[in-house]
Amino acid sequence: MGEAIKALFKRTTQGIKPGLDIITDLLAALGNPHQQLAVVHVAGTNGKGSVCAMLESVLRASGFKTGLYTSPHLINFSERFRINGIEIPEKTLESYIQLLEETADQVAEQSGQRPATFFEISTAIAFKYFADEAIDIAIVETGMGGSWDATNVVIPLVSVITRIDIDHTNYLGNSIEQIAAEKAGIIKPGRPVVSAPQSEAVMAELCKSGVPVIGSAEAASVMKIGAPQKLKIETHSRNLPPINLPLLGECQRENCAIAVATLEVLADMLDFEPEFKKGMESVEWRGRFQTLETDPLVILDGAHNPSAARALVKTLKETYPDHQVGFILGFLADKDSVEFMRAIKPLVSKAWTIPIDADRGTTAEYSASQAKVAGVAAQPETVSSAWEAARAWAGAEPNRLIVIAGSLFLKQTLQSGLQTSL
Repeated sequence: MGEAIKALFKRTTQGIKPGLDIITDLLAALGNPHQQLAVVHVAGTNGKGSVCAMLESVLRASGFKTGLYTSPHLINFSERFRINGIEIPEKTLESYIQLLEETADQVAEQSGQRPATFFEISTAIAFKYFADEAIDIAIVETGMGGSWDATNVVIPLVSVITRIDIDHTNYLGNSIEQIAAEKAGIIKPGRPVVSAPQSEAVMAELCKSGVPVIGSAEAASVMKIGAPQKLKIETHSRNLPPINLPLLGECQRENCAIAVATLEVLADMLDFEPEFKKGMESVEWRGRFQTLETDPLVILDGAHNPSAARALVKTLKETYPDHQVGFILGFLADKDSVEFMRAIKPLVSKAWTIPIDADRGTTAEYSASQAKVAGVAAQPETVSSAWEAARAWAGAEPNRLIVIAGSLFLKQTLQSGLQTSL
């Protein structure tokens, strides 16, 4: 990690600061690069990254120069900023960080307001980089909320909302209605909005905007017709040939329908023919039911809240119905790890907890105590000892697999703890 990136990461100690005043002033000092961009803005609780990846892949296959801004990253900070699928070069990233650090300090000094946060500067980097490189369309994922998220300075071509559930209650509210109201903040007057299937309470909040909501399930039919994820996709105007989606599970079929419905809106708006098959079949999104090894079978999944845990269980039952599952688990402190482990409990044959090497990370012992509350027997371990124990267990009998889950930061933790090429 370069010195500029290390300096930027020091700003994470400031935590999360709601509000758009700082990012607005920061972008104004840069000449408002976000106003030069055509943006697809994506919010929601789970599935945001996968939907963004699908949108970007199809748009790129259709001939657009794409920008993709997502968070968090799995290994390298540069993963957050991609043009045509390629991460920003390290030297280029460092120059943008230096520019934004200097600009942020000047803005703070002139305004007398608080310093810009890590995420605010990261978001400004994305907008500036994309504008400088004259991309055709940017796919922008919110960081956490919606209405006060730093990305919400854009007026998008279309707003997209994935399935909303309980998460980040310390920032977004303790009820599903409060959380939905925050996520709905990305909806803009006169701009279309596409939504995943939602509960009645969530949909009521989305509809308060007064903007008609396009339901993805009504706009696009996505059916599994073969293994592992061979799909038949139909819309009101298209009947697509079978598509083999690399991303597995029922949740990814839902995400696919959201992406397809959004692309239909964009096709009408921008007058182009989406390359659905080429784009969907070439989509890559690491850390989502990703196979890391095959002997023994090791799967990494970024599920980190109860809703995602339930989706993970469905995917495991569908994809590996005859396997025993051992879990390596680690969590951030602000996650509902007890409910997460209650969700996976029916599939747990063995479990190990490990510490998370990140801000807000928890100890292995703490996660093991939470597992006990959930009725799951989990052994606290170091990263290396958990890895050795899990591999030995999985290799002892056929039809056993290991799932690493609980946080997107787990891949960083494993890599730093094992010093391997995971």
